[in-house]
Amino acid sequence: IIDIQSLIPFDRKHDIRKSIKKTNRLLIVDEDVPGGGTSYILNELMEKQYIFSLLDSAPKTLSAKDHRPAYGSDGDYFSKPSIDDIIEAAYEIIHEANPKEFPALD
Repeated sequence: IIDIQSLIPFDRKHDIRKSIKKTNRLLIVDEDVPGGGTSYILNELMEKQYIFSLLDSAPKTLSAKDHRPAYGSDGDYFSKPSIDDIIEAAYEIIHEANPKEFPALD
């Protein structure tokens, strides 16, 4: 897990590449709506650091819901990815790699 805010200026030491080299998987979680900052980050990684060559599965992006959120904590809860959403997305990635050990969640 790498907090993108800790990589300013943008990942000059290739920390994300080093992490992906260990796992061969990529899950990007973003509080922005689809098409926001996540797309830029993924594109930068894939093109400039040749990370696509390290992946054993397709990269996965988990972003906020594509709607205008309500104000306050209710809006955040129903719009932004929750810890459950993140765990489910990460589990889908490891299920793809090893379905016998990690059966599908239904």
